Amino acid sequence: MQIHPWFLEDRISLVPVLGKLVVRSLQRMDVKEAAVPFGAHPQQKALLFWPARVQDRRRALVYFIHGGGWQSGNPQLFRFIANFFVDLGFPVLLAGYRLAPEAIYPTQVDDCQAGLSAGLRVLSRQSIGVDKIILGGQSAGAELSALLVYDRSRRLPENRLPYAGYFSISGPISFEDCRQPDLRKMIAGYMGSDASADWAPANPINYLRNNETVPVMLIHGDQDPLVDVENVYTFLKALLRSPSCPVELRLVPGGHHADLAALFVNDLPVRKHFESWLLSR
Repeated sequence: MQIHPWFLEDRISLVPVLGKLVVRSLQRMDVKEAAVPFGAHPQQKALLFWPARVQDRRRALVYFIHGGGWQSGNPQLFRFIANFFVDLGFPVLLAGYRLAPEAIYPTQVDDCQAGLSAGLRVLSRQSIGVDKIILGGQSAGAELSALLVYDRSRRLPENRLPYAGYFSISGPISFEDCRQPDLRKMIAGYMGSDASADWAPANPINYLRNNETVPVMLIHGDQDPLVDVENVYTFLKALLRSPSCPVELRLVPGGHHADLAALFVNDLPVRKHFESWLLSR
């Protein structure tokens, strides 16, 4: 099997944080959790976490969608991310969804949509009050969460809560700017087609209007070898057509792709900016 240079570069940069990721993924007494099944398939299950003490809870739910090229990953692998948000007081729902190539678009985004609705029902049964939602994800998860935010047809009647923010970490959110051959193969597997014209329905930037108001945080490594940094520049330019849309762009100097997971466990400058942005929501 051929190992591409971008893969080695990205994984080597992740080595220093792997131990911390394991520690941050351990179960904790001060955090409660619940499985949230929303279908018959094993991958149709989200995980919900919330601060055990009522006085520590904020009223915004964070819905985080994991990456993995739309073809790998599950919420169990990202418990350390749940702990990051819970430490800030947020209930957090980690998405699960069926994976390519067995499942193709729109299955993944349909599952993310259904998982959010199921998570809100569990919150209600647990008497955990939330009145708004912050959505986002890393890599492919940033693309999926963008579709939930910007494709208005995906707002389900049972979800009447406003979106208080959208964040993209290393997100392929402008497919025209996804030039790396391996990434284009991943998109083709996700879409079930090699023709870029067929990718338009899943391209988040296509759904942006000139009246966006949801606050946005874009985080990207300036050395990302997989998702070209032009993704955030193009997306930012499109968002700036909306005069009432607050948007921040944070480039991580020397940042690659998967290693941006370090912001959830290390005291990095971008982490402080991200925390401030979250707490202001």
